[in-house]
Amino acid sequence: MMTKIAIISDIHSNFEAFKNVLKKIKKLGIKKIYCCGDIVGYGAEPNECVELIRKDKIISIMGNHDIGCVNLQDKELFNQWGRAAIEWSNKILNEENKGFLFNLPKTLEAEGVYFVHGSPRDYLWEYVYPDDSAWSFREFFNKIGKDVLVMGHTHVPFIRDFKGKLAINPGSVGQPRDGNAKASFCILDTVKKKAEIKRIKYDVKKTADKIKKAGLPEFLAERLFKGI
Repeated sequence: MMTKIAIISDIHSNFEAFKNVLKKIKKLGIKKIYCCGDIVGYGAEPNECVELIRKDKIISIMGNHDIGCVNLQDKELFNQWGRAAIEWSNKILNEENKGFLFNLPKTLEAEGVYFVHGSPRDYLWEYVYPDDSAWSFREFFNKIGKDVLVMGHTHVPFIRDFKGKLAINPGSVGQPRDGNAKASFCILDTVKKKAEIKRIKYDVKKTADKIKKAGLPEFLAERLFKGI
């Protein structure tokens, strides 16, 4: 019986990173992949990333950029670069892919795991960091009634173990922000409740060049080289 799943998040229209991560996951022999949202936003290939999610039947939930790119929801909550990217993506995404993003669930319970983009308190917008208080995590576990909680949104990977209860952020496939430019994802053994963060190289320059060519803010390209 296969007990290992792959968890990805925050692809952010970075098709080069996404392809490399999927290639690595397949090489590891893992069949089932879950995505914690933000398939689009920031990068230059939103349609390509959504279509690969759909083609590979990756089970995904909604991120704040996903709904923002569909209908510009809460666009005033994004910083200047994020807002520019969602406005650009809104024009570029085709209607079929917009429909797919619009209909993504905000939470998911599967494999004994609770998946959410932000947090169990605020599905789309709350940032949960690895050094947040244990009290805060206990509140989350009490709320969800599961032993494994997976969140995205911060682009900062972590695994915290609270006496057998796991809180996980797989980090970002397409825009890491922990000072490491490599794409990030997580492998979880759902029976043993053991998780491991994986990092993998991709062609950062190729992605950055696509962002610049699309006319998106140059900062969104330059930050990829530093993982910030």
